[in-house]
Amino acid sequence: MRLTKFMALVSLDEQCAEVIGTDLPAQNCPFTLREKGAEPKPNAFHKVVVTTDDGEPLRPGDVDHIVTMTLLTEQVGKDAFAAGCRFDLWHGTKVGHGLVSRRVVI
Repeated sequence: MRLTKFMALVSLDEQCAEVIGTDLPAQNCPFTLREKGAEPKPNAFHKVVVTTDDGEPLRPGDVDHIVTMTLLTEQVGKDAFAAGCRFDLWHGTKVGHGLVSRRVVI
């Protein structure tokens, strides 16, 4: 399995506390991403694990929290989630959004 990693700025909606609780783990927290502008088809959603770069947990209302994301989906093109790409963050329902700052070479 080829891993794709990237750094991103993530913001969580205040209202997502009802869905995710008050804190999410700082390491290996599971989410689903949907690239903004992607067609609504099954492969538009990608499973990821998120690790915060400062070791602090993700909290509802966080704005521009720096994270490293590891895609768990193999079927992404080499240009998917390039720097500047915007995405929605899902955890059962849409809970936030983000912006890819850079790809991490593995």
